[in-house]
Amino acid sequence: MGKLLPAAVICIVLLVLAGLNRGFDISDEGLYVLLADPLQSNVAGIFNYDLFFKLIHLLFGYEFTLVELRLFRLISYLLGAWALMGFWKNVSGEEKSDLKVFWIACLGIFAGYAFLPPTLSYNALVVVLTCFWLKNHSKPSMSWWSNLGLGSVIALVAYVKISLLPFFVVISLLVIWVKNKDNLKLVPVLFLPLLVLECFFWLALDENASMRLWEGIPANRHRPTYQFPYLIRSVLVGIFWSGLIAVFFFLSGYVTRFRKVTFRYFSWIIAGGLVGGAVYQTHITAEWNHVVLLFSAAVIAYWMGQTEFGFFKINPWALLLFILPFALHFGSNVYWLRIGTHYWVFWILGFLLIAKSEVERFALPIGTLSILLVFNGIWWHPFGQEQPLWAEKFPWQRTAGEVIYLNAEEVGIAQKISDLKTGKGMNEILAVYRIPGLVWLAGMTIPFSPGFWEMSQIETFFINQPRQLIYSGQEELPQRWRFHHQTNLGQFQGDNMLLLWN
Repeated sequence: MGKLLPAAVICIVLLVLAGLNRGFDISDEGLYVLLADPLQSNVAGIFNYDLFFKLIHLLFGYEFTLVELRLFRLISYLLGAWALMGFWKNVSGEEKSDLKVFWIACLGIFAGYAFLPPTLSYNALVVVLTCFWLKNHSKPSMSWWSNLGLGSVIALVAYVKISLLPFFVVISLLVIWVKNKDNLKLVPVLFLPLLVLECFFWLALDENASMRLWEGIPANRHRPTYQFPYLIRSVLVGIFWSGLIAVFFFLSGYVTRFRKVTFRYFSWIIAGGLVGGAVYQTHITAEWNHVVLLFSAAVIAYWMGQTEFGFFKINPWALLLFILPFALHFGSNVYWLRIGTHYWVFWILGFLLIAKSEVERFALPIGTLSILLVFNGIWWHPFGQEQPLWAEKFPWQRTAGEVIYLNAEEVGIAQKISDLKTGKGMNEILAVYRIPGLVWLAGMTIPFSPGFWEMSQIETFFINQPRQLIYSGQEELPQRWRFHHQTNLGQFQGDNMLLLWN
């Protein structure tokens, strides 16, 4: 078992590396790569980590390729696992870092490849930043320098996913206060990195996150899928189903403590039937990642019920780890059961912390599940598509030094948009809805924002009708807009991509 963990990690790394230059998601991945494009506008932006890419371009004239962004994510995941190894050392009382924890943390973090494309994204960055946040917080004592490091993590969270900033600040203050009330005098240090970065971005780029959010948060209130009730419901769905499974499996585990075989088998039948029904009821899309989450909730709860374990005696760090997947999801409009595998690593470590078991005992199931999740998410059904990644075999040269292997449909549409750019000397064009990647493939940008998902966004930014746009037909255009000409660019994933113009 000792070699199984590193072997599984190496297998996943090879799966990721083999697909670095193959396949592309024109929806979410298009948004991610445009955020990394220094020429792309991000007016009233909610996700503002693009400021770092713009600053790098300003200072060094460098622009990241798709392969580099995907490699950046892989490296950041490895760094996150290293941070969790330090966190484990701090909270478990071990004298030195345990390499087995690094391997198991890698497998847990790599589960994030199961859903959404493999490019660097705000979801991936949130997970990695949380790993470093845990490592900083779990140190036995707080100092000026450790608070500065903690503040740096909080500052980056503000740029990556602003909806999580209140959670990180409140929990940080609570942990500092619990450790030593005298440390509260160091609290201003927590906000120093964010203040410095905001001033620096304003001086260098003439904009910063505060300026954007002042406009961006009110503007996004008009988006139906970003209304507060919708965001809360998205989290509550995950809490309800995983909580329901946990309650019944806790009771099932409790019953197995008795020696009466009849009670034991009856509890297994009831609990097993419940999890099967929950899996069926929550299977709202083509993905099956939610099975892993519900199964994990069942295992954790069953163990807690089977042992003489009092909930109120739970390790506070383990409790935080169990809560994190729900807290970190807030602000996302995707149901928790679809995206929850991004945060699977925290449940794994939380369970190991309360079970106080050897990591090797769980090497086989965690390693197997992680490999299956990554293989399915990257190769078998990449980006949630039916077409496997090995079918993406047509080269597309986006820039002089960047070649990506795509399917024939993507190459055909990208070529027509690229010809439009060359023929009319265009550098930007509006693309709606959920198709920003087509513009990026053609070497262009989108006016105002890196992605338009809903009509309300268009009505916020465009007072006047644009002269031309690329239209996927996933949602209606504003009624006042009238286009007299259209060209069919091709069909992709069931939608006709149209070029509309006057």
